[in-house]
Amino acid sequence: MYGFIDYHYIYSQFLRGSMRPLYAGLYPRLLSYAMRVLGTQLSYIAEDCVQDAILNTYLRRDELTDMNKWRGWLLTAIRNNALMVMRKDELSQRYAEHGMLSNDVEEDLLLAIIEQETYSALFSIIDSLPEKYRELFELSFEQGLKNAEVAKLLQVAEITVKKRKAKLIDIIRERLGRDIDENTLMIIAVTGSAFNYMDCF
Repeated sequence: MYGFIDYHYIYSQFLRGSMRPLYAGLYPRLLSYAMRVLGTQLSYIAEDCVQDAILNTYLRRDELTDMNKWRGWLLTAIRNNALMVMRKDELSQRYAEHGMLSNDVEEDLLLAIIEQETYSALFSIIDSLPEKYRELFELSFEQGLKNAEVAKLLQVAEITVKKRKAKLIDIIRERLGRDIDENTLMIIAVTGSAFNYMDCF
């Protein structure tokens, strides 16, 4: 049976100074996200980017009184740390000049136009949806499962998954007030499907 990440619990423990739930449940996905932004050449810096983002988020925790704002802040901090590393190494400029961006890095650099408020708004929207859509978001976008895998877990037809996903994206577009495609939504959700999860603590 699949399991969902309990963001409410992780957030509440984070505010109290306990990092164990974050490292046990969320850290692998954050690390995967940083690695995707950095690309192959700089992926070894990913852990530093994530650790620094966690520390800075913790130091600002008194300002992050909303869970979705906290999630958005953490993702934005990781992205900014990664892009700063790339700028320092002059990789961004070289890639731009010579057209050497890998698909993964080029894809994730789209996040440069996605602000923290967009993250927070997205997570607020997901939290407000019926359970069937929250489950779909978790499995399809956060866990990166294929439609057939989601259908098997939810015990529904694959066509039902496809229809629900299309409806979910339409709802998000309408409530965000901006166009967003399935690929960008998956990037925002910080999928960890291409990353082998590690045991943390």
